[in-house]
Amino acid sequence: MPPVPQFGAHLPNAPLSDIYDAVSYANNNGFDSVWVGDHLVGVGIKVWDAMEPFPTLAGVASRTKLKLGISVVDAARRHPAALAQNIVTVDHVSNGRLIVGIGVGESPSIKPFGIRWDKPVSIMRETIEIVTKLFSGGTINYDGEFYKLKNAFLLPLPFQQPHPPFWIAANSPRTRKITAELGDGWLPQALTPDEYKRFWKEIENHAKKVGRDPETIVRANTIYTSVSKKEEEGTNPIELPAKMLSAYWPETLKKRGIHVPEEFGLNKFTYSPESIKRVMEFTKKVPFDAVEDRFIYGAPENCIERIDKLYKAGNHYFVCILLVPTKHRKNQYELWGKKIIPYFKEQYE
Repeated sequence: MPPVPQFGAHLPNAPLSDIYDAVSYANNNGFDSVWVGDHLVGVGIKVWDAMEPFPTLAGVASRTKLKLGISVVDAARRHPAALAQNIVTVDHVSNGRLIVGIGVGESPSIKPFGIRWDKPVSIMRETIEIVTKLFSGGTINYDGEFYKLKNAFLLPLPFQQPHPPFWIAANSPRTRKITAELGDGWLPQALTPDEYKRFWKEIENHAKKVGRDPETIVRANTIYTSVSKKEEEGTNPIELPAKMLSAYWPETLKKRGIHVPEEFGLNKFTYSPESIKRVMEFTKKVPFDAVEDRFIYGAPENCIERIDKLYKAGNHYFVCILLVPTKHRKNQYELWGKKIIPYFKEQYE
């Protein structure tokens, strides 16, 4: 039997008061975990604040008994030894509740700061390899393209053994192979049910090829969502943020015959009032029906239907990013807690 669906609440980037409020809402509305992002420059139109994830999670740990996740660590921005120490610290603070999402990173938090990022996938692979070796408890030597360690060790060992799970934000064929080889979970973003089923098959086949049981890999997904009490009249409130997010995924729109300027891809884009203005102008040209199937929106019954299709395609864990203003956040959590999460817990238990 497939596992019962689980739901994670992705917390705001800042300020700390909003983060703690969201933790309280998640506690009271049936979520299984809370998640923070990892940005130097937070995602936004005018506000780009972002808190450092590891101390933030240490603070959050005392306010909830839920699992704690990072969605996702930019592998390029920390030396693997520093990353490992951060991970083991939060794992101990939380008594073993940490899940580590990890990915290749994104330009706004890397390029303006002069961080090396010419081979992001290779950097991510080396990072995962080194961190897991450091968690093995022995002295290690590593001679990689980006990192070289000699007689290195790290103590204490993680609270979770052998280490907190690594869920890889794999959105390309190469990163899906790395997930099959090294990942404890798969955490892509905004996939349609057909894509999810097809891409999971890639991971499943490669895992078997390298001698791993694919059923040990958690099948997660980052979903972007806005729930309404009833069907909206006129423009849906998710339309603008959905079209803006899609501008950062040029390959997605290319499949629909829509050309996206190269500057908008997350391997090149950086935030400024001018660049946001250009994105806003571009989104006016994007028809909502070209992107809407990647988002969970509308009345609760519509959201349930969309999530259920993903679940039946093999997606078992949902990390939910709420695309709503701060003033509507509590109401969103309550709609999830009263209407959506109970349906799946009752339906699939």
